[in-house]
Amino acid sequence: MRLSARLLRRGMGWWPPFLGAGIRVRSLADDYRDAVVELRFGRLNRNYVGTHFGGSLYTMTDPFFAIMLMHNLGGEKVLPEFQVEVRHVGDDSLVALVRKTLYVRLKPKHRPQGAA
Repeated sequence: MRLSARLLRRGMGWWPPFLGAGIRVRSLADDYRDAVVELRFGRLNRNYVGTHFGGSLYTMTDPFFAIMLMHNLGGEKVLPEFQVEVRHVGDDSLVALVRKTLYVRLKPKHRPQGAA
């Protein structure tokens, strides 16, 4: 059973890594092709020098690559590469650049007959 984007967005708000870090999914498109995620700045996600902890920045981007692909790709093995800009809401300045490569392919039981 696949969750609707709306239900998944709501559920992710209660997911412990997001809840504890102050991460909120603002929107997730019904076709799973666009997501807007917010990281509130607080005591629990601040590093030693008073800026956002890098792990929190990565956590806010990490699950969306696989979720979006699971709902939009199928068939042969692919190695898509993504680059996401994390920007400050106030002045739109670049905070972080996240790069990620995924390995995606159907599980053996879901592959077409005769596919390796």
